Amino acid sequence: MSTVFKVFDVESQSNLDYARSCAIMLSTIVQQKPRVQCITNTAAMDFSSDIVLAVGARPSLTMGIDEIREFVASCDALSINIGTLDAARKAAIIPAIETANDYQRPWVLDPVSAHASEKRCEYARELLELKPTVIRGNIAEIKALVGRDTPDAAWILAQETGAVVAQTGEADIITDGKKALMIANGDEMQTRVSAMGCAATAFVATFLAVNRRAFDATVQALLALSVAGEVAAAKSEGPGSLHMHILDTLYSLDKTLLEQRAHLLKCEEVAA
Repeated sequence: MSTVFKVFDVESQSNLDYARSCAIMLSTIVQQKPRVQCITNTAAMDFSSDIVLAVGARPSLTMGIDEIREFVASCDALSINIGTLDAARKAAIIPAIETANDYQRPWVLDPVSAHASEKRCEYARELLELKPTVIRGNIAEIKALVGRDTPDAAWILAQETGAVVAQTGEADIITDGKKALMIANGDEMQTRVSAMGCAATAFVATFLAVNRRAFDATVQALLALSVAGEVAAAKSEGPGSLHMHILDTLYSLDKTLLEQRAHLLKCEEVAA
């Protein structure tokens, strides 16, 4: 029996509700200035910290093994990206996650290129055992973690791990294994900017820092980033200017713009 998905618009009120809750969380971030500890790949460090700063949060990027536990103990959320698996990052990742769990801090796993290397996939699966709050990856990475090529990989991974899974790409799908939403915002030009997906992981962690309802926080984060990307792309001549405009748009993103632009879809899994 194969799996297919029915996708349909949410009620207009639901679009407004998510837009408004996203705006509230953006204001909360500005007010609370949460600190987000990011262990990320070399290419993503600048952009990840830039988008966290753009909405008023405080990124920290240390990965020193002698201080990582202290940094995580005093942060509000943790973002783990395995894109650059050098010795320094590998030494810091598990102590960082263990500390986040000890202090009940939410954490996000980005299994970068889990589909490209068996050792990398094995390592990502080891991290799944430490119970991430959210897993954010592209469809190939999600399928690799599940271990099979199936269109419902995100649902399966959420059910197996208990995490919220955000499968990002042309459209973003967020599921907790029971319900799922698709965000139909964004622009293709975003795929031409280095580390956009990796930065999205840090952005999800930023929203988790002020909203412990993981499904809602993930939808809010990716909605804000997608709307900002859509608006920024309309002002940009190419990827270089998009990088600048997306930061400026996130800085000024408000309820009015979110209400005008938010486009959410419901996804339902059905047997064919």
